[in-house]
Amino acid sequence: MKVEIEVKAFGKEDIDGTIDAFKSTEISRVYYLSEDTTLAEVFTLLSGAFDESESNYADPEHCLGKIVIRAKKEKGEIIFLG
Repeated sequence: MKVEIEVKAFGKEDIDGTIDAFKSTEISRVYYLSEDTTLAEVFTLLSGAFDESESNYADPEHCLGKIVIRAKKEKGEIIFLG
């Protein structure tokens, strides 16, 4: 199954000569995993994306993650897309 993981880190920062300044970094990763993959294994991938994002932006105000698994139901059966 196709699993998409996105992490966005962002926040306000101080830049001389500006009233407001913001910084953000976004990471998107796509994995093709077995349907037997556990939620704990997916969380491990998400944790790695958080670590990578925070290495690019130290101590962000906000760091948000999203996991997407796309599926549809066809003839009573769930089919994973991707």
